[in-house]
Amino acid sequence: MSFAPFDTSLIVERLVTQLPALHFVGGAADYAAVKELRGFRTPSAYVIFAEENNTGKVPTSIGVCAQESLVEFGVVLALRNWREARGEQMQADMRQLIGQVRAVLIGHKPAAAGARVIGWQSGKVLDYDASVLLFADVYQMHHVMHRDEVAPCPPRA
Repeated sequence: MSFAPFDTSLIVERLVTQLPALHFVGGAADYAAVKELRGFRTPSAYVIFAEENNTGKVPTSIGVCAQESLVEFGVVLALRNWREARGEQMQADMRQLIGQVRAVLIGHKPAAAGARVIGWQSGKVLDYDASVLLFADVYQMHHVMHRDEVAPCPPRA
């Protein structure tokens, strides 16, 4: 364990193994590399680290060994939008895939030291054109960070 940020590659791995319907699952760099909506492979997902905030539940002190953070990350889905020119309503297949992603993540506890259960926070359409719709869900989880082995914590009395 360490004070390093939560590793979102664990979320990428979960989506890859649990949702074979996705043609591609990547991270923030993959998402940033796409320059126009039509450049997205559909259906695909991109896991993007949003932010971490100290919960204040573990006081900061000299030699502190643990801190708890509230981690937020987004999952952006690129979905085929052939039938919908205005983006006002998502087709049944789009809604179904969004629901499948949520089912895979909500209540999941990543296999990382200090990770807690994932919860859903919000979702919205980011952008759309005649062929691609981008939909983003924001998730959150608590993550307890601990000092790593380089400078271990003293044993508890």
